[in-house]
Order: sequence, then structure tokens, then C-alpha cells
Amino acid sequence: MSWAIYAMRGPGGVRRLEDIPDGYQPPSLGTAEAVVDQVRELAPDVDASKRSWLHLKNADYDIEMSIGKGVEVRDITFYIDGPRSIPLVMQISSKLGVTPYDTESGNFLTEESRPPVPPPLTPDELKANKPKWWKFGRS
Repeated sequence: MSWAIYAMRGPGGVRRLEDIPDGYQPPSLGTAEAVVDQVRELAPDVDASKRSWLHLKNADYDIEMSIGKGVEVRDITFYIDGPRSIPLVMQISSKLGVTPYDTESGNFLTEESRPPVPPPLTPDELKANKPKWWKFGRS
């Protein structure tokens, strides 16, 4: 399950996404090339073959970053695999001077943040997802 983290330079003191004023336009983080260069300093193995969609993956993290298609980058959306990717997201956010927000809770991301937990399946969903005995084969 992918976990979305939205990052930008927000107005000072904003601790929740819902507190950002309507119509707020975040300032530029620099050109796409400059943002990729800064990310590469922390994650040299970043796949930047598509400038608007970066891939960072190794044994310690699995992150995809959307930086937009414009010349100037104003915000970033990280798609991460879970808590093991948080340290690098925090490092990249610090380097770029942005605040990362957990899109599920609206709170800013911390080392203690955890991905959303899906609600339990309803009885109808359980019944619909129950594997049929014949799909297992015979022994």
C-alpha cells in the first residue's frame, strides 16, 4: 500500500494541511534540475530518467517522488512504502526546506508517523474475498 506525503514551503507556523489558507501558492523550490541535484546528494541512486517522476529504491527505502512537469518546482508528493522510508523523506524535505505532511491525517510528518491502517473488511467483503476451495488444487 502506498502512503502519500505532500511537501511544500508553507506559511510559517502551519502544522496541519487544513490550516493552509485557501489560494496559498507555495514559493519555488528551484528548477526541476536543481531539485533533482539536491535529491541526488542524499540518494545517489535516484532514477531521474523522467524528470517529473523520481524513483528512489534500495534495501532501506522505496520512494517515488512527483515534482511536477513545470520548470519551477513548488511542491512535492512522496509515495512511500511505509515507515522505513520516513528517514530519507525527512532528510530530503530538510535539504529542500519543505514541510512534509501526511495526507491521511493532515499532520506534518515525523519519525514516529505511521502509514494509515485500512478499515477492517465488512462481512460482505470477507465473503466476496474468501478463496474458493478449488483454487487451491488437490494434494
